[in-house]
Amino acid sequence: MLQRLYAQLPDFARPDNPVMRYVMLQGDRRPSRRTRLLRAGAGFLALIVLILFGWQLATNFGATPMTAPNLWDQAFAVLYWPLVIIQVITGVFAIGSTTGVVANEVQQGTWDTLKVTTDGATMSLKSRWAAVFYRLRVLLFLLLAARIFFILVALHDLTAFQGNYLNILLSGTTPLGLPQVSTEASVLAGILITAMMMTACLLAPFTAVALDAAIGMWAGTYSRGRFTAFLGQLGLLVGRVLITGLALQVGAAALTLASLAPSLSLTLDNHPVLAWFAALFGISEGDMGLSLLNLQKVQALWANRQYGVLVGIAFLGYTLAQAALANQIVKWAGRRAARADSL
Repeated sequence: MLQRLYAQLPDFARPDNPVMRYVMLQGDRRPSRRTRLLRAGAGFLALIVLILFGWQLATNFGATPMTAPNLWDQAFAVLYWPLVIIQVITGVFAIGSTTGVVANEVQQGTWDTLKVTTDGATMSLKSRWAAVFYRLRVLLFLLLAARIFFILVALHDLTAFQGNYLNILLSGTTPLGLPQVSTEASVLAGILITAMMMTACLLAPFTAVALDAAIGMWAGTYSRGRFTAFLGQLGLLVGRVLITGLALQVGAAALTLASLAPSLSLTLDNHPVLAWFAALFGISEGDMGLSLLNLQKVQALWANRQYGVLVGIAFLGYTLAQAALANQIVKWAGRRAARADSL
């Protein structure tokens, strides 16, 4: 089964590719059984700590009981911040593992050899970009499993009210809840939008990692020295964390959730177009669509923001654009690396 899956991958991303094997062995010497057990135990302990931290945040550090109406919404409230933290970790790792690629090869004295080899530099960069997904496979699996779980919960919740819950969510929204839109057309559009929204939520962690790794790879082609690579890496990492933090704050205000800046919420309330783009920014760059997996938050978005029902469609377009842009950036980095006079 794995062989069939690997066969669908590009040549540079296949585990049996010589360059990919070199990249994986270079960064991951096979550890002993004891080391693997220690890593697994440390990872499990870290996961438990994150869940406990999420529980503390959901209960305001024990000061207030959780207000979620049912067990599944309570689970979402507890797991929301741990999942966001894991997503930030994947983005940071993706950038950090690719920005120093050229500098490392130069230090080892192998970069000039790769450049004179036919497609050697380009293949090396592409394989290192693909290797990020192999190294993050455990975290990406956790993110994917959690999202599938919450999608199943959401689909189950949509069967409430004798199957009319989606119609209730759409009532009063713009444009699907307007009187001139028939109920049948509104529900059909709602089903399509919900499917597109959930698809985007499944893709988002992967396309975000792809783009972060590609940007790190592209930045790494501009620095041969270790110190220059370190400065570029630090700048990208700080920028990634700041963008995520800003997106989470803006998204919370746009989705009419708790906000640390009441003035921001007031500004968005007075500017519907700005509020719509703020919601998209918060969802796409903040929690990567996690908010769209909780129907209470979806209801707040659809009901309180004009054309908020269309944010899910835009989010899918955003994730597809991320994937296309990541692929193009890797190509740019490969072409730059292949030019003998550029590095």
